[in-house]
Amino acid sequence: MTPVPSKFARFAQQGMTLIEVLVGIAIGLIGMLVMFQMVTVWDARTRVNASSGDAQVAGTLAMFNLERDVRLGGMGFGTAKAAEVGCVVNAYDGNASGTANFNLQPVTIIDGDGAGVPDQIQVLYGASPFSGDGQDFTGGTATTLAATVKYSFKRGDLAVATNNANTCKLLQITDDTTADDRLLSFGYGSYADYYDGNPAKSVRWNSASASMPVIAAGRVYSLGPSPRLNVWSVDTATSTLGYVNRLPVVAANPFFGVAEGVVDMKAEYGYGGTWTKAAPADWTQLRAIRIGMLVRSREFAKPPAAADSSAVTYRLTVPPTWFHHDFVMKDLNGGVDTDVAGSPNNWRYYRYRVYEKVIPLRNMIWGQS
Repeated sequence: MTPVPSKFARFAQQGMTLIEVLVGIAIGLIGMLVMFQMVTVWDARTRVNASSGDAQVAGTLAMFNLERDVRLGGMGFGTAKAAEVGCVVNAYDGNASGTANFNLQPVTIIDGDGAGVPDQIQVLYGASPFSGDGQDFTGGTATTLAATVKYSFKRGDLAVATNNANTCKLLQITDDTTADDRLLSFGYGSYADYYDGNPAKSVRWNSASASMPVIAAGRVYSLGPSPRLNVWSVDTATSTLGYVNRLPVVAANPFFGVAEGVVDMKAEYGYGGTWTKAAPADWTQLRAIRIGMLVRSREFAKPPAAADSSAVTYRLTVPPTWFHHDFVMKDLNGGVDTDVAGSPNNWRYYRYRVYEKVIPLRNMIWGQS
């Protein structure tokens, strides 16, 4: 017998209706919109976090390297007298064939113009492994002197001789091998270097033709074979903190970048119980400097569309500060602040980190105590 088909079989085999398809498409579109919105928010937050992390790493690295250098300021001449510290050191660089004068100061702040130009910080320190104190000397000539004890001075060392006042000159030790316990020579031509064993190394820092003062008696301070005169600055074109070694001063030495994202740096001297931009009249009273460093993230916080009233707008209203001083802000291209709303050139749409540090000058503190 042939079975009779059910009256519902016809309906079970027809599939989905148009209404059901449209409902499914609508649900899918809503889901896609939600997912894309979530991805957009996630991407924005990720970029903000990443750029903030980069700024934190850059600022930490920049301040660490700068602080380490500043702490060395004054090494080799921390015991110098008030009349000596700050004197102009008469120096001659034979490789550059010219004078290379510099100031006998542990740290020098080169002030910007106060209109958003970063300060520069110059740090001078020696590198002698044998002595941290100066020695009295007598019998000074154009090429020799007799130190109280000569054994902390080695062939190849640079030293600063003073007349116990404001006459100073740089000399390069070329001979310390005489039987005399006191005689040191700083001649010309070639010499046997103590540090690398080179028996015929050319003298670089002494000159027979340059006009150099002859100091008959005074005090001499060893700076070792490779002293540093580092000038720290911010390259505003690339927002990079770095330094140039200015020994020799007259040479076109390269700029060594340390950290990117640094847009400003300010500093003050600490002496006499106060903080000031003014250099001390007595450098032996200098105890510390304090530094403020401004680091900017790379992420531009683009304002939302005008129609999106629910979106959160990131915009700074006041400049960042360092030790209660405002940084003078500029447009990203280095021009005067124009405050164009929503412009990527406007500093207000970026995130910043400020790094502050008080750095004691331990060589001056220990040397003068």
